This record gives sequence, C-alpha cells and structure tokens, in this order.
Amino acid sequence: MKNSKKDRIVRMEMEDDLGIKRGTKKRFVVPNKVYVLIKLILIAAIPAVYFLCSPLLADVVLAYFGLIVVTNNIEKNFNLGLKKDLRIHLPKTDSLLCLLLVIITIAGIVVSSVSMTQKGGMFEGFDESMLEQAVEDEDFSSSKFVWMQVWTKAKDVGTLMTGTRYLFQEQRGFGGFGGFGGDPPEGFSPPSGSDMPDMSELLEDLPFSIIFESIVKAVDTGLLVVICVCGLLSVRKFKKLTK
Repeated sequence: MKNSKKDRIVRMEMEDDLGIKRGTKKRFVVPNKVYVLIKLILIAAIPAVYFLCSPLLADVVLAYFGLIVVTNNIEKNFNLGLKKDLRIHLPKTDSLLCLLLVIITIAGIVVSSVSMTQKGGMFEGFDESMLEQAVEDEDFSSSKFVWMQVWTKAKDVGTLMTGTRYLFQEQRGFGGFGGFGGDPPEGFSPPSGSDMPDMSELLEDLPFSIIFESIVKAVDTGLLVVICVCGLLSVRKFKKLTK
C-alpha cells in the first residue's frame, strides 16, 4: 500500500514537471468527419444563399461564427494532457472574419441611417403630392414610412448590405425607377439634347449614404469570398492535423 502511494506521488510529480493537468474531464466534441461536413455545408451555403435568397445571409454567417465554439472544444480535446510546446492550434480566422463582417454591417447601417437623417432622407424636398405622383397607391403617412424604413434596415441586416436577391434576381429599393417596377413616374421627361450628362457632376450630387452603402456592399461581398477561401484552407489543415 505504501509502495502504491509512493508510486502515485512520483507519477504526479512527473506530470507536474511535464505540465500535464490532472482532474480534467474530457469534453464532448463533435466527431472529426461530422465537423468537416458541417463546415463544408456552411461554406457552400454562403454563395448559394448569396445568389438564391440573400436575406438569409446573416443567419448563415452567424451559424458559421458559432462553429468557433465547436472548434475550440475540438482543439482543447486534442491538447488534453499535452505540454504547451506540443499543443496544436486549429485555424479560426474564417469564424473571426464572420464576426468582423457582422460588425462592419451594423456599423454601416448605423452610419447610413445617421447620414440620411441629417440630410432629411431620400425624399427631402418632396411633398405628399409629389411622392404620390412618383408611386401610385402608396400610403406616405409617418407611421407607414417609419415601418418601411425599419423593414428596409432589417433587410439590410439580413443581406449584410449586399443587396436583396431572390433566385438570381436583385430586388431594388427606392433608388432609381427600378424600385417602382422599372417605369418612370408620370410626367417624367428625359433631359433634352443628345449630350450625355457629366458623370462627375452626377457622382458629386449623389447622397453620402448611397456612396457609403456601395462601399460597404463591396467590402462585405469581398469578405464573404475571403471567408469561403479561409474556410476551405482551414478544412485542409484540419484534415492534415487529424491524420
């Protein structure tokens, strides 16, 4: 009995020297093949949802970010009982980029909303009769207009400000005549003369919110591509580490 106790003390001292932790329970982790399958499904879902139903983009990206919890559990399970210099680190860049994408989207929506409020919105200078002439059978009461703004911002969050698309068809909002079915309002007449308008002047007259939203849209779309690429690279590295 004394020898077994002495051996136990010696073994514990050796574990302490090696930096091995005792009393740590093994965490429940997703099997490696299931983890890889889930990650590949989420990677494939990003371009699919982007083109087929973009309002679901935020859900997919948030689910992808939530995968970081599973990744951490797998990493800790791999490193259980190992010295610090022998521990492995699974790539999490793709999940962190998902968080960055959401933060950029929220910041973009806030800045765009503030700039529109300061400028009086896209209908600044229009009275009710002018608005009704541009869009027939629409209720421009304050309550409905607020609801329309809330719904637009909710769609911006869902699409991560990349535009609303259903089955490869982009749904336009109030920018241009596309949002009203493609036809110009009654009484609209194009500028006379054959000279094309100066594009530099047109760009100077564009509201800051529209320019800012275009920049955020490009940045978010680029981040989605980077996330997919980083995700595929992380799957490749994960397979190498688990062989």
